[in-house]
Amino acid sequence: MESYNSKREEEAAALRKWFSAQKRFASWSAMERALKITKDYLRHIKNGQKRAADPELRSKLYDTTGLEIFRTTIGNLKPKKQTGGISRQRQEERKTTGLIDDPYERAARVKKLLVGLADELEFFKKKQESARRAFRKVVPGEDVGYITTLLRALYDEDQFQRWLLFSDYKLRSKEESQNVSTGKD
Repeated sequence: MESYNSKREEEAAALRKWFSAQKRFASWSAMERALKITKDYLRHIKNGQKRAADPELRSKLYDTTGLEIFRTTIGNLKPKKQTGGISRQRQEERKTTGLIDDPYERAARVKKLLVGLADELEFFKKKQESARRAFRKVVPGEDVGYITTLLRALYDEDQFQRWLLFSDYKLRSKEESQNVSTGKD
């Protein structure tokens, strides 16, 4: 299995090579605007500082560039290659739901998010206590408890059904994020 760093560098090199050969975008900024990707994130990807870990971002990059390195895989199975970009059915599905309603794709997204989360948490593992204090200040402990309990419950259907009866917690981080994006206090 290739390391995270080598994959990151491979993605960056492939993206830069593709960009220099394409004629659709006059600049990286134009590509960022067209794909609705934040400037810093795309810059980090092209410079090899970060991987495109989010499955939706990978899908956007694959659909735009056609680069196999950005194709989202589910387990060891790759989706069937599509000609002409993303299929109409998939486009409509994304428009109406915002996400694909395929449990395998969703599970693959969670798996990738867990890998990314583990990478981010390594930072706090290796740093001083002050870094972990900052983490605790920013990330609500209740949210961490909710997520870990939900993840555990998903591995046992009886436990999951019992958990559902008692879970009405609303993620504080999600509410804070929505308030910031809508300008609410």
